[in-house]
Amino acid sequence: MIDKFKKSLSLQISLISILSYLALGLITVFIVHMRFEDRMIKDYTRMAEGVTNLMAAAYDTERTEEYIERNYSMPEYNDILKYYYSLKENYPDIYYMYVYKFDPVDPHATVIIDLDEEYTDDPPEESIEWIGDTYDVDPPFDSDIYLMTTGKQAAVHNVKTEDGEYLLSYVRPILDKDGNYACSACVDFSMNFIHQQDREFIYQLISILAVFLLLILGGNIYYIRNKVTHPLDRISSCIDSFVYETEASRFQNVQRLEALDFRQEDEIGVLYNSFVSNLKESLYYMSNFNKAKDEIVEKENEIEKISQKTYTDGLTPAKNKAAFLDDEIVYDIKIKNGLKDIATVMVDINNLKYVNDTFGHDVGDKYILGCYDIIQDTYKNSPIYRMGGDEFLIVLTEKDCEDRDQLFEDINTKYQQCYDNEEKEPYERYTASVGMAVYNDGDEFQDIIKRADKHMYERKMIFKNEHGSYR
Repeated sequence: MIDKFKKSLSLQISLISILSYLALGLITVFIVHMRFEDRMIKDYTRMAEGVTNLMAAAYDTERTEEYIERNYSMPEYNDILKYYYSLKENYPDIYYMYVYKFDPVDPHATVIIDLDEEYTDDPPEESIEWIGDTYDVDPPFDSDIYLMTTGKQAAVHNVKTEDGEYLLSYVRPILDKDGNYACSACVDFSMNFIHQQDREFIYQLISILAVFLLLILGGNIYYIRNKVTHPLDRISSCIDSFVYETEASRFQNVQRLEALDFRQEDEIGVLYNSFVSNLKESLYYMSNFNKAKDEIVEKENEIEKISQKTYTDGLTPAKNKAAFLDDEIVYDIKIKNGLKDIATVMVDINNLKYVNDTFGHDVGDKYILGCYDIIQDTYKNSPIYRMGGDEFLIVLTEKDCEDRDQLFEDINTKYQQCYDNEEKEPYERYTASVGMAVYNDGDEFQDIIKRADKHMYERKMIFKNEHGSYR
């Protein structure tokens, strides 16, 4: 099964698609979950602000002590209770509603009003006895008690009760006519209820996303199988059936391949047409075997010679590593024969991994070309070598070596100006770290390169410290 999977492009693409959409769905659900819960807390906070405003407006701050002492025996106290119960009925999401007086000197809270499940004209004895009692202020409110008793708004807190209930608690100061602290209006919302609503929302979202993702995934897999993997499977099966013993069998190979009759104009169609054309040409040459053999051998020898002398980088016009290895010997010989006016410049592209990971390797290749253009525009008279994916070496002799300091300043200025231009897209803000070294007595060519590389690395560390780096 594993071998079949490794050999099946269809299965691999399908699995990659499934994993990609699954990851996208999970990330979407997580982000929405966080935003939904945050929004719910903000909504309950706004609701608490409104309710506590109404509680404070109905409360007579001049009669706090009287409320504590007489409470249920006062008509005014009962009127406030009835009003608070009506508020609680109009805001069914409220779990608890109460009025406490906090004391910052000996941190504790005195109960003034504490609503039961529902209002009754004949409250139970324990409710009456509870009024005027005090209790120590527990975390997290103990850290906010100074704010709560100076008329300032305390933070909203998530607290856990002794019975395991999670509550969102909001405490608002009630001030007297002179602006002094009298007591606090408090409301609690059940976080369990919030989490229940959150879960219900997430379940609905997951169900909707699952349906859409399955539809999209099914469509993608169907399209890939019909447009990519199925045509490739047919071509592969046809090639596996080829026989090469006789000229007639080779001719039948071409006929079987042409019988597939692919009319796609995409890459698969181009590949198929190219393969058919190449097979026909091969058959033509094989029919004239002796002549074809000599021509093929001759062409292979020519191709091999050309390949050995092909020193140009595959992406940029720069010379490649193979060219450098040959030229390195020449530079060493020249240095031993008395060449002293020589310097090297190392250029290492910054943020290439960020561009590749964020915008794709096609854009990353364009980013490399953009960085290379700045090098080429600066060092017009010097050979440029691409030493690796993001690293270039420039060898300075004659005029460029004489002007090396000015050219070094120019290339750094160009990169800095390009990077600082925030109007450009991130993949057009070319930047690189540049280091330079000149010949010292007794140097070999590699010694100059190592010093330039060290200088470049030091400048790269400065760039990372100033701007950060994705690498």
